[in-house]
Amino acid sequence: MRSSGGNKLARIGFIVLLASLHARAAEPQVRVTAEVILASNKGNTIDPPALARMRDQFTQKGFAFTSYRRLSSEKLKLRRQPVELKLPNHRTATLHLDEMKAGTATVRVEISNLASTTLTMGREGSLFQHAGDYEGGQLILVLSPDQPSQPRRIVSGILRPAESPDRDPAPLGLQLREP
Repeated sequence: MRSSGGNKLARIGFIVLLASLHARAAEPQVRVTAEVILASNKGNTIDPPALARMRDQFTQKGFAFTSYRRLSSEKLKLRRQPVELKLPNHRTATLHLDEMKAGTATVRVEISNLASTTLTMGREGSLFQHAGDYEGGQLILVLSPDQPSQPRRIVSGILRPAESPDRDPAPLGLQLREP
């Protein structure tokens, strides 16, 4: 049998645990994808091909690199506590969520011994931060809001009754199905 003092202590511990879990759940957070890209003029590699859009954006702004390679990609959950991302040039990117307001995140980005800036991120688009020299090129930290994966819908064409003999004939038309 427990003493009433031990029982009270257990209850207080449980209440403190619940309060800390509630505070953590209420803490603002934002999910981002952080990519490290090497932009250089060595060759003309675009890897993956989706980086062609980044190349076009940089070219429009006067930064004409010929090669773009993704070195890493990581999904991060930013909160008020700093999150560190190790870069291949032995620097560290430290990300802090300063504020979350009306779907807009204010994120402080610090690149060790190089830069410190505050960026505003909405629900779309990407932010680019120079992260230093590397292998004859420039490292670019790309932050994008992490979009939860949505099930894709595929149009399967016209469904004919002869194609589904074990079901009642469906009306002719387009049918959407989840892959």
